[in-house]
Amino acid sequence: MHIKQLVSFVTVARTKNMAQTALALNYSHSTIFGHLESLEKEYSTKLYCRTSHGIELTPKGELLLEYAKKILELYDESCATLLDTKQSILRVGATESGDVCFMHEVLQEFVHNFPAVEIEYSKMTSDVSVSKLIAGTCDVSIICEFDFHPEGLYARYLGTLPLIFVTVPGYWKILQEQSPQSLPPLLGTMKMPVAEQMLQSIELKFDNYFSSLSNIGDLETIKQLLSYNRGVALLPEMCVRADIQSGSLIQFPRIHQVVRLDAFVVTPSKHKIGPITKELIALVFAKYNPNNLDENNILP
Repeated sequence: MHIKQLVSFVTVARTKNMAQTALALNYSHSTIFGHLESLEKEYSTKLYCRTSHGIELTPKGELLLEYAKKILELYDESCATLLDTKQSILRVGATESGDVCFMHEVLQEFVHNFPAVEIEYSKMTSDVSVSKLIAGTCDVSIICEFDFHPEGLYARYLGTLPLIFVTVPGYWKILQEQSPQSLPPLLGTMKMPVAEQMLQSIELKFDNYFSSLSNIGDLETIKQLLSYNRGVALLPEMCVRADIQSGSLIQFPRIHQVVRLDAFVVTPSKHKIGPITKELIALVFAKYNPNNLDENNILP
């Protein structure tokens, strides 16, 4: 049994997909399959099966998953204790909101403070961020996710982003001219289950306010679509404050409630954090959560 095999196994258990695991770990599909096959041979048992919903672990597979997580955590702790940690490259990731709301400013200041550090920066979904962190191909990621509970990773609460529903004045005028039963589409960076949970968090039902959901994935693209009277968007308040002040956007009059989205600084483990990564994390918290609050740090 090798550490790489356990990393592949844990990642497959989370993604339920060989191709996504191979992409996250930067392996070939056959390598992932080989890792799982080796584990099954070593333990002389079936660890997973393929279903219409993806890869599912067998009861023995679920049992191995618990042991694998403990082994990987102990491995990380031992590396942090015994190895002289050196770091030549900083690999950073961020979700869409993490990129726009935090990393633009953070990276600009970090590059000014540490001009010699080589940085690999990628904007990615939370699923890809988690997979890369588990795989060890990302050092730190800023993840903004509703009801985020990662397994096998070290996540520190950074703050809470207030999200508001916005549209352009022209589209609101169009809605007023239509029948009261006419519902607008919602534009956002989330999938339908998450959108429904967000509405439920403010005691609203999705179907009572919106006709459909468009998961755009890019905040600037969403704002452009709004200008073409394409619907209503749920966006971080800090990203639309200037637009509201200028009058190009308005808060959607039918919904005044604010959705709260938590932001986290996530690393592969609590122990194995490189010195350059620590410098970036320190900068992030100095700017956005200097008092290291564990909750209710509402970001401006």
